[in-house]
Amino acid sequence: MKKYILVVAILLTIQFTNAQSKIDEDRNTSVISLVILNDNGDVLIKKATIGWITIGAFYEKRHTINEVIDSISNKYGVSITKPNLKGVFTYKYDFNNSLSIRQVYVAKSTTNDLPTNKNVEFRWAPKEEAIEKFKNTIPSLGEMIAQVIDYPEVVWGGSFLIKKENGKKTSIITEKFYPISDASTYIKSSYDPAVVKALQKYMEGSSYNKKEMLLSAFADNAVLYLTNREGDFKRYTPIEYAGFFKNAEKGKFNGREAKILDVKVTKEIATAKVEIAGPNREWVYIDLFLLKKFKNDWKIISKTAARVDDIN
Repeated sequence: MKKYILVVAILLTIQFTNAQSKIDEDRNTSVISLVILNDNGDVLIKKATIGWITIGAFYEKRHTINEVIDSISNKYGVSITKPNLKGVFTYKYDFNNSLSIRQVYVAKSTTNDLPTNKNVEFRWAPKEEAIEKFKNTIPSLGEMIAQVIDYPEVVWGGSFLIKKENGKKTSIITEKFYPISDASTYIKSSYDPAVVKALQKYMEGSSYNKKEMLLSAFADNAVLYLTNREGDFKRYTPIEYAGFFKNAEKGKFNGREAKILDVKVTKEIATAKVEIAGPNREWVYIDLFLLKKFKNDWKIISKTAARVDDIN
């Protein structure tokens, strides 16, 4: 009789455990992912058992959004500015019946220091490297983070189906990214992403003294027509222009704020207008670009600029 009771107890325990696992698998969850950037535009990445990820947390208690974000900050010992919501995405799974809501917030580090939690491996990674590492962990993570960083004026929505293949999670987009913020902000960010990518190389390279990145935005035989400090209107090569930044510290923000104002594409050519402003808008330039598509890559083939802050 005792053996019979023991067997029944074991079977009941197994059934309860399996039922509990099923509940856990199928329960809906909400997650906050916190993307932290330093002054160089690098992304804070965290080493986890599944790969490199952002820091984040599940809503496991009756917490408000601010309480969850504060708990993340306190857990890892990171000081940040007020986070801004940049995306709300949904995950469905092909291996259970649950749904996960992913809220992505972006904040700036106030110290540029790595988090003080010594039990976790952290790194600052350039944006392209961080996105690639996120995609290697799970493609959807890299795609979400790339979208909110590349188009920061917009709050984005989108949906993914998460699958398991050979023990590794993969993802496919089931609803393409769409704006869920004011439509007027989307107009500013609806330019051809391939053209924007070339312009961003120019903007980031010149704002953070990244000579190689700056040069990669231009075709080798590109021509720049600019007025120098002596007031002479001259022609420059990309290498000569990149030389203007050679004595500045690589990766350190030099005060140049860049903003895309307009992009127009006609087949394999495009024109673009970009505003470049100095600290506190002490000076403002309008840069005009001519770009051309080479195979699958856009390059700047010409640039000129005019100072506009001194117009009466």
